[in-house]
Amino acid sequence: MINTRILEQRLGWRTAAQPDGTDTPENRPIRHETVLQGRIRPAPGTSPRQGQRRADVDATWAALPVVAQSTETMTGARKRLVSLDRTSAAGAALDELRTQLLRVTKTNGWRRIGITSPTRGCGRSFIAAGLAASIARLDYIRVLLTDMDLAAPDLARLLGVAAQGPIADNLADAMPPESWLVRVGDNLALGLSDSAADSAAELVQNPEFILGLRAVIDALAPDLVIHDLPPLLTDLSTVAFLPQLDAVLLVSDGTRTMARDIVECERILEGQVPLLGVILNKSEDTDKRQRRVSRG
Repeated sequence: MINTRILEQRLGWRTAAQPDGTDTPENRPIRHETVLQGRIRPAPGTSPRQGQRRADVDATWAALPVVAQSTETMTGARKRLVSLDRTSAAGAALDELRTQLLRVTKTNGWRRIGITSPTRGCGRSFIAAGLAASIARLDYIRVLLTDMDLAAPDLARLLGVAAQGPIADNLADAMPPESWLVRVGDNLALGLSDSAADSAAELVQNPEFILGLRAVIDALAPDLVIHDLPPLLTDLSTVAFLPQLDAVLLVSDGTRTMARDIVECERILEGQVPLLGVILNKSEDTDKRQRRVSRG
């Protein structure tokens, strides 16, 4: 089961009650300046130069090799990742999460979202892939999903899609997007990796890696970028990658993640990047509405 109540509370959809029955105060405003900016969306009546920019972006998307017409046709992947199935309870919960996330990202002008967890095994790739698929079902939104777990990439296996080399090498070498990115349907691009990299924390701080990432994002100009990140408490590369993000979603395991782990994650993120909220995966919930929406 995926419980999004904690996220709803943080985003103001719900107000948690104190033991004495009073409401908790609102969260303090988030102030954050990102390192990577740069999606360009031409408005009506744009100049010829802006029109050419849009044509170039469309051409880049069209050039990406298509591995599936939609996530619905990825039968093998849907068996491994029930979150890709929009008819499942997990798919319904992620559709609800999508609504919340898009509202907040639009309000704040955020584009680059990192999905991480305190430790391994919490289901962050499950959430990242399912959320990207859910957003991509809105055919007017383009999404880029990347596997930034450089030390232990697994998205390619979970999705059943062959990766074209290590993502770190492709970015650092400034490889053309169409040579290693692939596409699902018309608006979901995948940046996958086929092998682990050494010294991941150093790699994500390499200027060539950062410039390569910037170039890919500029070339595709996606409405949203979702980075599947390593665990925050056990992999230094996630901390090193934080300056490249607009916000973070934290995925916890309802069966084993300790409260102190979440508190420590919040401490690390404090002053670094906004924490959108905590998603409680594999949880039990007595709230009937949540059970109906997200029990799996």
